Amino acid sequence: MRIVHTSLLISFILSTSGCSLSQPPADESQEEVMTSVGEKAGSEHLFELNQQDYMQEQIVKNQSARMSRSQQIELAVEAAVNERVEPILLSQPTQHTIYFTFSSPMVDSKWNDQLKQHVNYLSSDQSIRLLVAGFTDAKGSADFNLKLGQLRSNNVCKELEALGARKEQLTCVSYGETHPADPGSSDEARARNRRVELLY
Repeated sequence: MRIVHTSLLISFILSTSGCSLSQPPADESQEEVMTSVGEKAGSEHLFELNQQDYMQEQIVKNQSARMSRSQQIELAVEAAVNERVEPILLSQPTQHTIYFTFSSPMVDSKWNDQLKQHVNYLSSDQSIRLLVAGFTDAKGSADFNLKLGQLRSNNVCKELEALGARKEQLTCVSYGETHPADPGSSDEARARNRRVELLY
């Protein structure tokens, strides 16, 4: 009988110890709980960030919606033009006026260096167009001055072409005695009005 009781006691001890061995340590259970809590907190933080991004995106969309389509196009064109034009303007020649002696359409050779700068600028981009505008002082008839202004303009265009400018880039016109650079009647004022202006 004692042998039976002893074997039963041993079996009971082994079964209970086996159960205790199969249970995870308290520390491991706590780690699992902490991990799941941490994952939850991380996902909540990520959700908050995504929500902030979404709200910011909606604000930008709402601001764009308030802008008319024509305004959006205008801003886009302005940005594109500025991107292309600004570097071109920086390289544009600073001297734009050729002066003439009284009643003469001839271009003095002293202006060659200035004209060459304009030719170099025109050669940098074949889409650039140059308006060559001839002017005179107020002496003489309006008809004569209109023709004289055209001769001056034509001669400057010829000089530009001789230096390498493309004819397609040039437009030669005359304004005669109109649009004076100096409205005065002195010799100095008249000298400032006998000119050709190179306009981009």
